[in-house]
Amino acid sequence: MLKSEKWKVIVSGFIFDLFTMTFGRFAYTLILPDMKKLLGLSNTVMGLFGMGIVTGYLLNSIMSGKLSEIIGEKRTAKISVMISSFALFSLGYFSNVIVLFIAFLLIGAGASGSYVPMIGLANKISKKKSLIFGLIMSGTGVGIMLTGYFVPIILVSKGYRTTWYILSLINLVGFFAGLLLLKEDGYKKSTHKDDRSEKIIVIFSRNRALSITVLIYFLLGFAYVIYATFFGDYSINEIGFSRKSTGFMWSLFGINTIYSGILWGFFGEKGRKVRVAILVDVILLVSILIIIIFKFEFLFFVSTFLFGLSFMGFIILITSLISDEVDPPQMAKIFGASTLIHGSGQVIATSISGYLKDLTGTFKVPFSLSVIALMVNVYLLLKLMSLLNNKNKGQPQ
Repeated sequence: MLKSEKWKVIVSGFIFDLFTMTFGRFAYTLILPDMKKLLGLSNTVMGLFGMGIVTGYLLNSIMSGKLSEIIGEKRTAKISVMISSFALFSLGYFSNVIVLFIAFLLIGAGASGSYVPMIGLANKISKKKSLIFGLIMSGTGVGIMLTGYFVPIILVSKGYRTTWYILSLINLVGFFAGLLLLKEDGYKKSTHKDDRSEKIIVIFSRNRALSITVLIYFLLGFAYVIYATFFGDYSINEIGFSRKSTGFMWSLFGINTIYSGILWGFFGEKGRKVRVAILVDVILLVSILIIIIFKFEFLFFVSTFLFGLSFMGFIILITSLISDEVDPPQMAKIFGASTLIHGSGQVIATSISGYLKDLTGTFKVPFSLSVIALMVNVYLLLKLMSLLNNKNKGQPQ
């Protein structure tokens, strides 16, 4: 592939992550308190909206992988960005709970529909996959940082509806950028029969390392989405911090995710990926544990700093570990299936978190479940390390 085409893929993936992956999925945690108050909704309903995001993300993750084989990764990604723009506009325009839930489904679908195909493309352009994944996914960090700074300002001055409209318009700009950069179909689909016809379940069943890695990915989805969805509501309404302070906290999270994927991707390529993943998992665990135990504003900043430092890095490392076990022609469909499993963890977590908050009166209970899931991941990563060491006979993982 020409070098210019490689950078077009990287820049397009960065832009799609900046807009489509961030708006709705991560801006929601800041818009949630105002939206809940003005629409008179319960925590359970808001939790269901969060579940709608991850359900749409889950369902379209595997569909976009299969669609990429039919119409190409680039077309699939661009269609998904357009769907996301429509959904963002709908969140501001409509008030009906059912219509809003459908819009949140489309938000999630647009996110995975732009993300999965671009990872499939990125897997084909470089041997140093972790670094390429990190460059693309750093767009999410930039988006989170920007939403942390500007969403609270727009909310205070214009209200939540206008906030959604503005996010929709900006996302539309990302769509036109994709039209300019991704003009060609990209890679030819493989004509090798086994690459296309081999069933996903067969690939997983014969590769124990891949199965364990995807299980870790599932638990990661379960753990991080609770924090990402309810941190704003917890900080503002349960702890009592201001919207401005919470926005700055969220921006700190976003700032760290800009470089953390590249940072941990670099260490993953230089050293043993599983060892690095264990370290990142522990940092993520500590970041959530802090807000359960303490109520000091400074320590909440420390929490979002550590969460941002580890969150994207963990995703990069797991994605890279998955790609190590998969042939490039199969990456789109396998990563789509893996994202489906990852997203199912998010669905389960968000569907019960709002209910547990209403039942117990605190978000500390669902946050505690996140900590437990990450502790299990430490055990699974140690098991994966042993398996890969035996498989590769001491070679770098």
